[in-house]
Amino acid sequence: MKKRIPVVLSAMLAAGIVVAPAMTANAAPHIHPYNGVEAEATFGSQGVEIVTEADGRKVVSSIEKGDYFTVKNVDLSSGLQSITITAKTDGMGVIDVRKGDASGESLGNIKLKNTNGEYQTFSAALKNLEGNNETITFVGAVGNVSIDKWSATALNNAEPTPEPTPEPTPEPEATPVVKVNPYEGVEAENSTEKNAAVDMTADGVTYSSISANGSLVIKNVDFANGFGGITVSAKAGRPKVSLDVYVDNRDSAPVAQIKIKSMKDFDNCGAKFTSDITGTHDIILVANGFTVDLDSWKAIPAHNVTPTPEPEPTPEPEPTPEPEPTPEPEPTPDPTPTPDPTPTPVVGEKELAYTINSWGTGYVVNFKVQNRTGSDVHGWTVKIKKDQLNIDSSWCVNIAEEGDYYVITPMEWNTNISRGQTVEFGILGNGSIGSTIDCSVQ
Repeated sequence: MKKRIPVVLSAMLAAGIVVAPAMTANAAPHIHPYNGVEAEATFGSQGVEIVTEADGRKVVSSIEKGDYFTVKNVDLSSGLQSITITAKTDGMGVIDVRKGDASGESLGNIKLKNTNGEYQTFSAALKNLEGNNETITFVGAVGNVSIDKWSATALNNAEPTPEPTPEPTPEPEATPVVKVNPYEGVEAENSTEKNAAVDMTADGVTYSSISANGSLVIKNVDFANGFGGITVSAKAGRPKVSLDVYVDNRDSAPVAQIKIKSMKDFDNCGAKFTSDITGTHDIILVANGFTVDLDSWKAIPAHNVTPTPEPEPTPEPEPTPEPEPTPEPEPTPDPTPTPDPTPTPVVGEKELAYTINSWGTGYVVNFKVQNRTGSDVHGWTVKIKKDQLNIDSSWCVNIAEEGDYYVITPMEWNTNISRGQTVEFGILGNGSIGSTIDCSVQ
């Protein structure tokens, strides 16, 4: 065994996989082991090293006899049947799994054979350990072992093995039928695959902590109404961090880069874009620059998808009004444009305009504030009556409620509007919406 200084800080911090935002919260984060845990997510170790392999994965390396790493706050509410590790060793190896610290009760041994430099999976049945706040320690007993990740099997997962023999093979093919609806919101912990990401719970919120260049994969996402943007509820450990959005694979550029601005609390932010994406696709969310804690995400429908059914009812009623008052339609169009300017009021020569895209059960409203004052503007406020819409989420603005109004103010980076320039923001709403909105800008 090599002599090294014991590591008292979390190896996650040493490896750049930060859970600091979660660990500074009132409640300590919980590790969810049934979905898989990166080995570097430790809470104390001795004699081991965190290294980055040639393929980019971070591993706990050089685990020799007496060396160990500890994982705390492990949620084993469903019990412990076995543990599987992804590891490599240059000869025979044995990892002793202990309850509590390195001197605690042994739950069982995981035996490894020579992997010839490749990472392979090894499993062992262990004594049951049941609780939502457990500590377990992986202790080297034989050989020199490197561990990439590990996962636990719940106690009741041993009996389902006879069921694969009847023909549930066609039923797995029914899983593509269970498609993900992105317009209602998707919880991060329900992602299909997690790479360099771990599920945690703090202050009653379960989220996925994605380390830099790690990713979440969500399969079978049904973009029946197209894909015109995305909003997320997230926070990051430092400024200038983004969550990159890829469709199907990472071979080409991301369709969007969402700048994560909050470093303390989960906050809504998003990005709009133009795409012709429809049908079923896989979505890949990648942390860029630092760790991103992601609670949930939601897709914004494309602007040109659902308005097509609405033009068909309008042409049918219009033949009847037009024959009678051919002279009078000209006054009526004049009043009709006046409601349109009403939602685009000019107060202090700041002009507000909007477009509505509704699909019956929800809608997107895109706003533009234009500076026509002839000089730079420092600060602006938009007021909208609350009975006009039901705001579910927004991007590029802060939203507060004041009596019967939503009060919308800019973020730090879009507070100032240069002369003649425009600032854009948007909201995503639930339910139905009219064709005009009672709103004003100051």
